[in-house]
Amino acid sequence: MPEGIAQHHDGWFELALRAGRMVAWEQDLVTDHVSRSDSSVDLIGIGSGPLSGILERIHPDDRHLRAGLGRSGRQEEEVVFRFMTAEGGQIWLATRVRRVSPERLIGISFDVTEAKTAQDRIREMALHDDLTGLPNRTCCAEHLERAIGGAHPDGVALMALDFDYFKEINDSFGHEAGDFFLKTIAGRLRALSGKGVTAARLSGDEFLVIAPGLDRQEAMAFARKLARRVGQPVEYRSQTLWAGVSIGLSRYPDDAETADGLVKAADIALYRAKNSGRSRTVAFKPEMGHVVEERQRLLSELRGALRYGQVQPFYQPKIDLRTGRITGFEALARWFHPERGILTPVSFQAAFEDPHLSLRITTYLFRRVLVDLVNLRRIGLDPGTISFNLSNAAFGHPKIVRRIVAALETFDIPAESFEIEVTENVLLNRNEIVARRKINHLRRNGIRISLDDFGTGNASLSHLQTFRVDTIKIDKSFVDDICDDAKGRAIVSGIVTIAGALGLTVVAEGVETIGQKECLQAVGCDQAQGYLFSRPMSYDRVVDLLRKETADQGR
Repeated sequence: MPEGIAQHHDGWFELALRAGRMVAWEQDLVTDHVSRSDSSVDLIGIGSGPLSGILERIHPDDRHLRAGLGRSGRQEEEVVFRFMTAEGGQIWLATRVRRVSPERLIGISFDVTEAKTAQDRIREMALHDDLTGLPNRTCCAEHLERAIGGAHPDGVALMALDFDYFKEINDSFGHEAGDFFLKTIAGRLRALSGKGVTAARLSGDEFLVIAPGLDRQEAMAFARKLARRVGQPVEYRSQTLWAGVSIGLSRYPDDAETADGLVKAADIALYRAKNSGRSRTVAFKPEMGHVVEERQRLLSELRGALRYGQVQPFYQPKIDLRTGRITGFEALARWFHPERGILTPVSFQAAFEDPHLSLRITTYLFRRVLVDLVNLRRIGLDPGTISFNLSNAAFGHPKIVRRIVAALETFDIPAESFEIEVTENVLLNRNEIVARRKINHLRRNGIRISLDDFGTGNASLSHLQTFRVDTIKIDKSFVDDICDDAKGRAIVSGIVTIAGALGLTVVAEGVETIGQKECLQAVGCDQAQGYLFSRPMSYDRVVDLLRKETADQGR
């Protein structure tokens, strides 16, 4: 043992070294002989001897760290490296050294395995999703940067996944079922990983999959395979959970030259997939970016329009085809744009597809309609039943029914004065249990339900039994040719007959000619609306119309 160490070699010093799992040592930089304290045999299984004795037990990737100590010219240094034990295990050693002369180095090495393991565990937790164990957003970004940095000649494909109706799984079966669903999906994604493929969970039901080495055709084939695998229903406690998956695909270097650009391109393609009917796989195209930018500009303008009261309800009357009297009105959104004039919902349809903005518009318009109703009642006018449209996004909000019922109570409006209109696709493109529960909740509170655009969905007649409604509205496409097309007239007649047997009211939309009106009367249709009777109108014109009708009835 060297003299410097021997001077302190008593019982307490050696005990301290052993207790701290440390080794004190001295290295001759000329001969590379290393003298070590007795504790070295216990800790690393090596006593004093040549430097090569410890170097050959250090992990090859870390060997240069220990070999270079004392050669840099610095007075003090510290390194951490992996060391292989005699039993074949691995520990982490930290070594601090001081150069005390040109030929002499002294140091101390200590076991930091526990600290290093804890540090690695913390990093692992920071880079992985708690629920699924998949890499998280931060870790995914690192993987994507590395994949692009060492890009395969065929490039890197990125797939953004979103589950179309995951929220409804939570609403219908609870968050425990939702968590089970996500963990099952993560398992399926993990099974598809390998050969450089990485799957990550960003948040909620959003996932990313990185697949290097695929050309555009192979990437699309892989994305479709992905959709088939993860889009399968999940069995949970004798219940079947299904959410449908939409995928947006982008590729490096075709669609973007940076990781952020690639993610943005995949998100744009995902938006197109969801906007095109959901449960689809769409590859990015440059022109899609312009559409998304225009959409964002439109949504931003519309948020401002809500703040400044530029969105208002217009009303189109519904007419009893037997008496010719007004039975009610359909409330329709109108945007008083400062530059483009009065816009119909066709011009800002994207707003109704955005869950948050759609709910804002719905809530705002509903309250404006209620204010108009209160004012009509205050001046002694009865508009009949007001029909109010719910978009797909608004109907999907878990609190929408509660908000509607609460608003009616706040304004002291009888629930029977209201009819909520939904399309077939709003009902059919979601979890059937949730949709039926919301419909029944509205009806229990006295609010009527109208099925809009009837005949244009996937399974119209069969779903009249599944969803209890009060009114069906025959789509304008059937009304247009009712007088000239025998097949179309037979369809309308059949709808009217079935509706009558079920005790439902039938309203024909888009009536524009006297001939259409007479043909609808001939098949027994109850009510109609359209330009033949009136275009949608402002509140003031509704007042004038109702006053005129009241005066006519009094004669």
